[in-house]
Amino acid sequence: MGTLAGHLLPGSFFILFGTWWGFITSIRFIQSKKNSNKNVYRASVTMPCICLPFRKSPMESYLKAVLALIALLAEAYTGYKVHYRPRSELETQNLVNHSQHVHHHDHKRSTDLVRVTSFELGNAQHITMYSAFILGAIVEVMVHYGVNLPKKIEYAMGIMAFSIEAFLFAFHLHGKEPLDVFVHLLLVYSVIGCIIFCSLEAYSPGQVLFTYGRILFTILQGTWFYQVGFMLYPPTDDPTFQWDLSNHRNMMIVTACFCWHVMIIITGLLAQLWFVKKIFFDWNKNQNMVKRLKAIDGIQEIGRTSHEYYKDGSIGENSILIGKNESSDEDITIDLNRNNRIQLK
Repeated sequence: MGTLAGHLLPGSFFILFGTWWGFITSIRFIQSKKNSNKNVYRASVTMPCICLPFRKSPMESYLKAVLALIALLAEAYTGYKVHYRPRSELETQNLVNHSQHVHHHDHKRSTDLVRVTSFELGNAQHITMYSAFILGAIVEVMVHYGVNLPKKIEYAMGIMAFSIEAFLFAFHLHGKEPLDVFVHLLLVYSVIGCIIFCSLEAYSPGQVLFTYGRILFTILQGTWFYQVGFMLYPPTDDPTFQWDLSNHRNMMIVTACFCWHVMIIITGLLAQLWFVKKIFFDWNKNQNMVKRLKAIDGIQEIGRTSHEYYKDGSIGENSILIGKNESSDEDITIDLNRNNRIQLK
């Protein structure tokens, strides 16, 4: 993660999954409110992919595993370093100990230079983090296919993955500039928030606020990864985008930025809930009204002409139809102020 791309990649993953969780949670919550007797809200670690034909398969878990594996391989590739150092320097530091790690290249290089391979310890920590999420995704797949495992183990694995992430980042700060340490500390706080709300959600899966707490801090991780990436590794040399990592005044700015991230995410989740309700549920309600009007006017629809009236004005499995002959010459009025019901008078 020692690059801008290294911060944007995990940030994108967290934002993607958090946004998807928010979308499905909005649908579940609205359905539970519309019919509280039949649809009781209940959370789950993973959310179904309702937009795909194979929605019953654990696509989210597969996607977690694949994306985390890609990130793991990227960390392994970028963490492997090869460089040449003077032999005298290596001998004084006792680094020439194993012949398999040191190779002479007299035909290409001077005899005073030695080829040395190393692996960045920061990348090793990131690989460990991604491995925890891969393990959690594997357990989710096993639970989906009915493997006999302890109850709510998928929650336990999610808590484990977030705990490992928090632990690694908490000890990822040695020797860094004050501002660098501070922004990573705020990232640890967001991960701890995920741990707390995952635990609460496992204890009470029927409380939607606990699910939204997990979603909030997951997205916060993603947006803060973006913030940290652009602060520490700006994509331009423009002084406007350069942060003085040793200036303690910048900590006040960063603290305000963190709070704004939280408030903007909450606003976005509320807007997402409104969008789902208005676009998906109210739009479907309006479409039913259009179908009802077509039925009244006898407009040809789906290859046939409908001359039937709905006694209670609703369309569904329990609708009672009145044939045109049964309604004789009675006038039909539509009262849009009474739950869109059609009345015969």
